[in-house]
Amino acid sequence: MGSLPHFNPDDDREGEVVDAAVADLRAHITAADGVMICTPEYAGALPGSLKNLLEWTVGDGGTYGKPVAWINLSGPAAPTGGADAHDSLRKVLGYVHANIVESACLRLPLTRDAVADDGTINDPASRREISTALSLLIEAATD
Repeated sequence: MGSLPHFNPDDDREGEVVDAAVADLRAHITAADGVMICTPEYAGALPGSLKNLLEWTVGDGGTYGKPVAWINLSGPAAPTGGADAHDSLRKVLGYVHANIVESACLRLPLTRDAVADDGTINDPASRREISTALSLLIEAATD
């Protein structure tokens, strides 16, 4: 995400070469059988860098009909439990006609001590929930 330029629709014209990082992102999404997004909710919405990434997917059709789900990891005291991020994702992914796999979308409240220093989740119940969400997305992508 960090290498993507700020989205500008004037820089995304059909038939023109886009930035190499954008082309790479689009190629990966197009080649994927499904897409799992993992994001926190930040300031009541999606983080700006993720919204920028999603905006670059609108013009190429790579997500059209593609199974997509998301996992929102938030602190247990988060005011909305990630609901605003979920609403934002649902809205943006609706514009690109992604196939949202509702059963694979997950809100997972985690405390900081449930995440190890290397970023892995060390809580077995949370790991099972994530594994189930991934399995449901894989199932939808292979149907």
